[in-house]
Order: sequence, then C-alpha cells, then structure tokens
Amino acid sequence: MKAIIHWFSATGNTARAVGILASRLEAAGWTVARVAIAVDGQPTADIPDLTVLAFPIWAWAAPHFVLDYARRLPRAQGARAAIWATCGGFGAQGVGEAARILRRRGYRLVGSGEAVYPDSWTLAVNPPAGEELAQALAKGDVETIIFANIILASKPVRFACAFVHVLWSWPMARLFRTFGRRFMGKFFMADDACTSCGQCAAQCPVRAIRMEGAPARPRWSAVCAGCYRCINLCPARAIQISIARLAIHLALNLGLTVWWFYWVGWLYRQVVPLPGAYGFGLAVLWAIAVFAVLTLLQLSAFDALLQWLAARPGLRRFFLRNYTHAFRRYRAPGFRP
Repeated sequence: MKAIIHWFSATGNTARAVGILASRLEAAGWTVARVAIAVDGQPTADIPDLTVLAFPIWAWAAPHFVLDYARRLPRAQGARAAIWATCGGFGAQGVGEAARILRRRGYRLVGSGEAVYPDSWTLAVNPPAGEELAQALAKGDVETIIFANIILASKPVRFACAFVHVLWSWPMARLFRTFGRRFMGKFFMADDACTSCGQCAAQCPVRAIRMEGAPARPRWSAVCAGCYRCINLCPARAIQISIARLAIHLALNLGLTVWWFYWVGWLYRQVVPLPGAYGFGLAVLWAIAVFAVLTLLQLSAFDALLQWLAARPGLRRFFLRNYTHAFRRYRAPGFRP
C-alpha cells in the first residue's frame, strides 16, 4: 500500500503531525511519500492508495495556496483521500472546505479531522512554554495517533462542523483570504536587534518579504499569507508588531468600511440610473469596486508612506513601540522549514 502526504507547515505543528502519521503508516507496512506544498508547486500525477492533505488552519481555513494546490491534484475516480489539519483551537469550516475540493477532484474521503496544537498566532497570543507547552504538544500528538489508527483500521471518520459555525466561519475565512491576510505583514517591523541575516525573507512560503536599505531590513508585501513564520522563527527575535502601524491600518480600514455603507446609499440615490433592486445591486457593485481600489492604495501607496515615516530617526521609536517583545516565540521542537 502506498500513501502520499501533501503537507505544509508554518511553524512546525503540521510537520510534527505528518511525521507521526507517516511513521504509523510505515510501521503498518505502507510506503509513504511526503510532498511539501509550495506556493507554485505542481502535485505529482501519481494517484496512490491513499492521498493525504495536511495543513494548518488560519482564520478558519486552510492557507490560500494550499487550497490552490489541492485544486491542482490529479483527477481521481473514487481514489481514497484523507485530510488532517492542525489548529490552535477550533478550525470550524476549514476541514470541510478542503474536503469539498477533494471531492470535486474525484476523491473519496475516508477520513478527516483536526488536532489542536500550540497556538502560534503571535498577533494576539503569547505561545505556551514549559509544562503547558508539553501538554499541548502531547494532546495534539494523541489526536494524530488516534486518527492514524482509525485510517489503518479502514474505519471512515469525518470531521463535522455544525452548520451554525459554517455560517460565520466561511465568510470570515473568505474575507481573510481576500483582504485580511494582506494586512498581516503591514503590522510587522524589525527592531534594532535585526542582524540583516535575511532568514525571514528566505523562509517566507509566499516570498512576501524582501530585504531593503542599508543596513538591510525586511519589508513585507501585500501577498503575505499571515502564517507568522517570520516573527516566530527570527533567530534574533527582532520582528515585532508595531502598535502604530497596526492601529493606523485598522482605523483606516474600519473608516473605509463604514464609509462603504454610506457610499452605497449615496450612489443609489444620486448616481445609479436604475430603480429598485437592480439599481441597488448596481450601487453595491460600484461601491465594492471603489472599496477595492482604495484598499489597494492603502496596501501600496499609503503603506509606503508609513514605511518612509517609520524610517525617519525622529519617528522610528514611535513606530517601534510594540507588545510582542514580551511574547515568547513558537517553533515546534525540531522543526526546520
């Protein structure tokens, strides 16, 4: 029996789970190939006895490039597949969304689920340490072992997300995938501990970071996936979340969102030539287009202005104010991206 595990891991939780799953299958006599998912990677055309898709869940969904990769898997006609996700708490619709993609590719899902591992969302969470960390890792490991045993026993098991949770998590995941993740990198700054080693840029899974200036410092583009690998794996712990950049970007985006509702009404009353529902729908589409353009400007020109201001000697200390210097960093034991 042969299995191929297609996987991605940002800070090591999924890599750890994949190692456990692979070792269990191999101990049962399976041949297991592990294929790391890259943002522009092309899956092998081979369809094994079992195809496994493994990934972390961010904002209640798989990373956008993992979903794109899943859509490129070879078409199957009833071939067996399984999904295993890692998350920091509750993945909501994340597993189900990936499962729908595999079904559309012709796979027969024989197992799906998620394991809760230590949270690495350093924007809001201080990662665990000591006994708390050991317990969190052990809990995720046990859940992964149970899943592997169920797969080996050929007992179908599928993760079920209540519809009420799909109702809120699906739109939230879509918003994060389309807009939210692009802001994640805009909150980061490298402080004076930065050694210009370039590791953050070299290890970014979507190549969203480039080193600029003299001395070279990382700069994040709008293609950021929001994985938090850079802040967690920086050897100098130099990457921080700037309170000023976070507050300015969030305030501006909130203002644009509130303005959008006013803009819909104004367009409908003053500009749109069609009456009734058709006119209102057209006003909504126009307002969405304007909002998208303004958001792009915020992520590009306005952010470039903030970058320039943050580099001014008189303002650098203001922009470097952060809370993450007091946070621990998280890397699953032994993980090397």
